[in-house]
Amino acid sequence: AMSANGRDENGVAAGKPPVLSSQSVAATTVPPFFEGTEKRIEIDFAGSGDLRKIPYASWEEVIQLSKTQILNSKETEEFTSFLLSESSLIVYPSKVMLKTCGGTVPLNAVARIFELAASVGMEEEWLCYSRKNFLEPSAQPPEYASQESEISVCKKACAGIGESYLLGPMTGEHWLLYDAAFKDTDCSSRAEFHIDIMMYDLPADVRNHFFSAEPEGSRKGAEEMTKHSGLGALTEGMKAVIDDYCFSPCGYSANVHTACGAYAVVHVTPQEECSYASFETNFGSRKTPEDQADVSESLNELVGKVLDLFRPAKFTLTLFTDQGAENAIGGAPFESADARYSRRNCTSSHFEQDYVATIVNYVGRKIENKRLRKGDSSDEDCQKKLLPRMLRSRSGLALA
Repeated sequence: AMSANGRDENGVAAGKPPVLSSQSVAATTVPPFFEGTEKRIEIDFAGSGDLRKIPYASWEEVIQLSKTQILNSKETEEFTSFLLSESSLIVYPSKVMLKTCGGTVPLNAVARIFELAASVGMEEEWLCYSRKNFLEPSAQPPEYASQESEISVCKKACAGIGESYLLGPMTGEHWLLYDAAFKDTDCSSRAEFHIDIMMYDLPADVRNHFFSAEPEGSRKGAEEMTKHSGLGALTEGMKAVIDDYCFSPCGYSANVHTACGAYAVVHVTPQEECSYASFETNFGSRKTPEDQADVSESLNELVGKVLDLFRPAKFTLTLFTDQGAENAIGGAPFESADARYSRRNCTSSHFEQDYVATIVNYVGRKIENKRLRKGDSSDEDCQKKLLPRMLRSRSGLALA
């Protein structure tokens, strides 16, 4: 979702030639590279106010500070979503999730978000900035071009509060995370979680769904992408309504509002040279353990459907969860991924009062078989060692 959508460096829409697939797009039409990997900021607030009462114009300021723009917005009873030219903004009464890709600078908007929250009687409680390693770090703005400069920006935005972490191998697929707790919290009394699937090297037939002859912003173009990709059927199964957008000549974004109050965000960069899709959701998440039903089966099923739709050659799956959701999640969503792909590595860290972040990297079976022929340990051998203790309860694996 994407500047690779045919916009020039000033954000002006480029020409819209009739295109039906990636093969029919001239090399000069679609930029050969776009950084689909997103920068993500989640902020929890405390207080009696409601962040949804912040005016639309003020959220426009936040988005402009992030160097992107609002394309559309949608309100339902539980939250408001903003579809951006580079990804999404989700606003709950006491939570903000800002996710941007390309050369955006979302950390520049943190101070303004804090100010706006204060204007409606809310005070920052916790912030987490995270992102997977970039495909091309040198193409990022200076403050994001190195981990050191990025962490420095985080420290400044959080007034020196917080620590940075690196989950996963430094020389491979990893996740940079900055965690800042402004107030004491007890995550054992909370049951919120979200998952994020970051998928790379999509097959041609999947990528072709996200090219269109329709002009940018066309309802017909967006509806066709949603339908033909299978995302329409997926969201219907979630009992959700979708706010989707088609870029020209390629690229796709969608915000999803489910009947249970959960969100999902989908972003696709279909160029062959840098194909990428992400699917994030808190589907099944609840505020407290008392309200949290068993979601292991539904969460595994959802992740399986997403992977079957996009069929990436490799992907990274993350789970961020409060301890209070542990029993409800069980071995999900990793059981579903393990059934389809080979696990390369897994890293898990605990924060505050047992808030847990887990990142697992996967590759297709064919890729893994080539690795094993070189004498590496089998996926089955290492799986018991890699699965975090709190996520083993329903995986069929004995506790170490």
